[in-house]
Amino acid sequence: MEYFNNILCFAAGWLIENDILTKDAYRNMARRDKLQIVRRACRNTPALISYDSMPDALKETIQTIIKGDPYTKVKYSVLEGLIVANTEASVFFESFRLPNGRFIPKKTRLTYYNNAIILDAIHTLIISKQAKRRAMGGKTTRSWDKISEAVQSLDPVRYPHDLPTNARSLERKYKAYKSKDENGGFVSLIHQNYLKEVTNNTKINDSYKASVLSELLGDPRNLDNAQVAANFNEIAKKLGWQEISTQTAGVWRKKLDLIDFAGRRGTGELYNSKLMQVKRSAPTNPLYYWTLDGWDVELMYKSVQVQKYKDKKTGMTKERNVTTYWNRLTVVVVLDPFNKYPVGYAIGTHETPELIKAALRNAAQHTAELFGNMYRTHQIQSDKYAKDAMRPIYDAMGAHYTMTSKKFSNAKAKIIEPYFKYLNKTYCQSQINWSGFGITAKKDKQPNSEFLNKYHNNFPDKNGCAQQIARFIEHERNIKRDAYLEAWAKMPAADKIKLSYESYLRTFGERTGHKNYLHGSGVHATINGIKRSYDCFDLNFRKHAATQWSILFDPDNTSRVLAINDDETLRFVLEEKYLQPMALHDRKEGDAAALARIGAFNEGAIAYITEQRAITGDKVRELFDGNPQLNETAAKLMLVDSMGRNKIYKQPRELPAQPADEKPRTKSIYEKY
Repeated sequence: MEYFNNILCFAAGWLIENDILTKDAYRNMARRDKLQIVRRACRNTPALISYDSMPDALKETIQTIIKGDPYTKVKYSVLEGLIVANTEASVFFESFRLPNGRFIPKKTRLTYYNNAIILDAIHTLIISKQAKRRAMGGKTTRSWDKISEAVQSLDPVRYPHDLPTNARSLERKYKAYKSKDENGGFVSLIHQNYLKEVTNNTKINDSYKASVLSELLGDPRNLDNAQVAANFNEIAKKLGWQEISTQTAGVWRKKLDLIDFAGRRGTGELYNSKLMQVKRSAPTNPLYYWTLDGWDVELMYKSVQVQKYKDKKTGMTKERNVTTYWNRLTVVVVLDPFNKYPVGYAIGTHETPELIKAALRNAAQHTAELFGNMYRTHQIQSDKYAKDAMRPIYDAMGAHYTMTSKKFSNAKAKIIEPYFKYLNKTYCQSQINWSGFGITAKKDKQPNSEFLNKYHNNFPDKNGCAQQIARFIEHERNIKRDAYLEAWAKMPAADKIKLSYESYLRTFGERTGHKNYLHGSGVHATINGIKRSYDCFDLNFRKHAATQWSILFDPDNTSRVLAINDDETLRFVLEEKYLQPMALHDRKEGDAAALARIGAFNEGAIAYITEQRAITGDKVRELFDGNPQLNETAAKLMLVDSMGRNKIYKQPRELPAQPADEKPRTKSIYEKY
């Protein structure tokens, strides 16, 4: 049963299913208006019949089946109909830990959950005037008495609860549940006996003592057990607490280790040492995922620097050469974790946005070396260093960009950190200029300082150290290239995302610093001090001869450049112009093909121009033919016919007659026309 338009109704299907009416009887009574059909049936919506319109015999049968008066029953069923599942409440009571570390007993959890969903239904009932009127039987007085009756009428098997039977107590319970303070909500439904701290006869027997001890154990100065006990006892003496021993501090250090660890060692170390680590699988194919980072390579090089000093005898400032041996280079590596392939790298003195850009440029160039074309990765990941400056480049090289969260930026979370450790151990450790495993490594695993001081004169210079690093990475590529190429060949073509040369130059290209115009001989730009000429076989480029172009170029390959206008709405890749020999004797293979290419382009351009002029000519002739009033205008004299002749040819004129005795005079140029 349900209310529809404030009319108590029963579904026709329910009447038929419970043998109160047969289908034929239902149709006959409906046809003869013996039943009031409040709502017609349609797909997924049953027909509804007004209860008051039914014959008394049907009403009695219904009352027997539902065991009571429908109007009384519906008041209680309104509340039951408002009860809905509450996932938040279920999770809260399932996961709530008591002060003793235990969970709420299973049966009690179910009772608390039912209390919550019934109180939620009461709240919905109260704020819904229509539902409240139905539940109250049309009366609003003594509403909590009616609500209490409805709560007690709920099926105890389906909704086992322990809400108060007294209406006033139920109202107080509801208000406490809806309260916004810290003791309201789900917590208000938990019995106070469960929420009391478990105390015992130990020295740390209340929350204040435990809190003081916890703060001392979590002090960032990393106090030892004796210092913790001493500081605690100083407070204990003034407050009349029992003092603790060093051993007690040690016991509580273990007990509160998870809570206090971050205070002593920091949040990063907490994630690295105590919290759950994410275990990830490597990409199943190349270029699905790239990660990059900078590495201060554990290889030292010697560097000679000029140092100024003051001569003690003369007091004059002099210069001297000072050699340092502890200098180190930084390499930014773009790593494909598929098989830990170093797809890109760049070496510099320290990590900068320019060095990261150079590493990604090397990655783009290397994909062309590997696969014949440049390709992008599906996903690229980096830390937050220079993320704003680097974001356009990351977006150009990867379909998706993700950052390593600062709290997860440790060696276990970043696949590239273990790779750097592998490179250090595999390649660097065998070199004479190896500096060790880092300042956090154990001393017995570091190189002998006496050995380093003895042979530091044999350390390479900066260029030699850079060559060492490049040699290691190129060796890594060589031993992993075959597996990388084999997997690439098996990849679905749809997963291979090309990087156009235009995008490559727009992302990594350097600017000449000057603006250029297009001339008949092409675009002339000075790159690296050399004047070069470029042109484009896209006819659209020649439509913008009045545009000023900025030229972007790849320092490693100047055979092609990118021309862009100021707002970058126009972009064209230009080729360096082919030099044709003047003398036929100097001609070589390829000259004829290059010449023919230009000829074909020009023929196509002429055909395009001719076609466009023909179209415009036809349009103008059509305009003048349809508008005779334009015949005497000056513009008319400029029009030509389809043969390219001036229209005035079609306007014959008679010259004045000459006297017979005069010699033929010469016609003026105007008369000739």
